Amino acid sequence: MFAPASGTSTEITTRGSTLILPAVSIGNVPQLAVDLLINTLRMQRIGVFDSASLTPVSGPAGYDHLGPEIRSHPLEVYQTSSGEWTTLQQRSPPLPKHHRLFAREIMEYIKDGGFARVVVLASSDAALRTDALIDGSQIRTLAFNWDDDSLANRMQALSLSKLATGEGQSALAASLNQIHAAGVTRPLLKLCEQAGVPTFAMVSLVNEGDNVPDAIMLANAANAALGVAAAGDIAHWLPPRNWEWLMPTSVPSELF
Repeated sequence: MFAPASGTSTEITTRGSTLILPAVSIGNVPQLAVDLLINTLRMQRIGVFDSASLTPVSGPAGYDHLGPEIRSHPLEVYQTSSGEWTTLQQRSPPLPKHHRLFAREIMEYIKDGGFARVVVLASSDAALRTDALIDGSQIRTLAFNWDDDSLANRMQALSLSKLATGEGQSALAASLNQIHAAGVTRPLLKLCEQAGVPTFAMVSLVNEGDNVPDAIMLANAANAALGVAAAGDIAHWLPPRNWEWLMPTSVPSELF
């Protein structure tokens, strides 16, 4: 259930907006990529999504432009000033055996919010790649019900290949079989396809470790493919301050 943030203008709406959804996946690459989008574009926090399917979590505000009174929640909703782009930021995974239920909750939010299109960012375990995915770009794509004819041209210009070749249901099934350790990605994509929602997925094939470079590559690819920010709006990505805690700067002496 969506709950508007306190003090949020009643004029804010998601109807007609494009929803960017980062699925909790291996290396947390989608969450880190969305961190860059939200913090760099200073997206407004318009509410939280309350779901009993997620692991409870709370902490300080996750972004530099938010006030100290803001607390982080398991699933938050942000929006650009134009309202064209809305993004979720998921800070905790679904509880065991709750992935399909959580996917249905998100699907209900997509319908109730009147979103025009959905963009799913995910990462997949590179150790489980098939031979066909080893060569070429390590960001693969999947699109269905998408009415933007220029998308294929942009994918070609960016040298981004599909998860699987072909068209229709067989291509969708083959693409989903290529996605591993990607949380709610598979059931959500199935629901979007069944509901006829225009959907575009970008899947980063990674190994778990220092995944900041992977997140930057995914943010770059998403922005280049979709134009979330105008070319002149981003000189470089601005990671939030909490990225200082992603990787230790030194080995604690107490270990020896």
